[in-house]
Amino acid sequence: MPVMINAQNVDERYSPILEPNLFYGSIFVPDATYTDKYQTGPAGGIYVHKLATSAVTPGKPGRDFQDEDTKDELIPILLNNSFQKSKKIYNVQAAQVGIALGNENLSLAINECKEGRQISGIACLVNEGTAATATTAVDNPKEDAVDTRAELTKAKGAADVVLCSPDYYAKILKIAGSEFTPNTNERIALTGRVGQWLGMTFIECGALAEESGKYYDSTGTLKTVEFDGIDYIMYNHLALSIIDSFECARLRDAENFVGTKAQVEMNTGFRVTNKALVRVRKHTA
Repeated sequence: MPVMINAQNVDERYSPILEPNLFYGSIFVPDATYTDKYQTGPAGGIYVHKLATSAVTPGKPGRDFQDEDTKDELIPILLNNSFQKSKKIYNVQAAQVGIALGNENLSLAINECKEGRQISGIACLVNEGTAATATTAVDNPKEDAVDTRAELTKAKGAADVVLCSPDYYAKILKIAGSEFTPNTNERIALTGRVGQWLGMTFIECGALAEESGKYYDSTGTLKTVEFDGIDYIMYNHLALSIIDSFECARLRDAENFVGTKAQVEMNTGFRVTNKALVRVRKHTA
């Protein structure tokens, strides 16, 4: 509708600067929060050998060896999760707005696919990890994290990453004044980021506020994983494999209309290769 001052119509203008869309912060970084070490080249599926092992007990000196056959199992990582987004831009639309409509839609599509990939990675961690022993609401976040860390240690593992729900992360920040050294406390107060604590990297994972996440597992089954009640996921980053086989972002001329398509595609495989190295801390309602 027109804008009027008294009986006079006044001009309307549209800003050439777009209001940014909101996305969850990126949490997956190679060699920090996941590994891509099993990337081997062109393949739709990667199979990882895991040799069988057994403990050695002592015997008396002066005896012969007792041979045992080598045994292993194969851990499949299927690159079967495709993330796609295609946006139509008619040339008549692009010609009548003061923004780079094609480039802006391509940038938006990239972020939408990245967020979908991230949520699927979290779903894989939750579904294929091991549930922590505690199921009550977290009262003391430090004690709770230490107890869960002990569970991983008893399973012969070592945790180095903790993905925190926004509520659990807030509890950590609230105790910063009494739990951290002055310099570290000042940094937390200024940035709102915990970083290294208790020998692990604590990361706020906003995507855990989602109700659920979906991904295709190593059997090709679409899994819907509930996030409700999850406080944090503690794990060793080498236990989570995320392998990308294909990525493409393009602006291409359309064939059936005068205009452009902004298209993005990512193809990824997710797998927890050792569930003993992942603990999912979840409380019941």
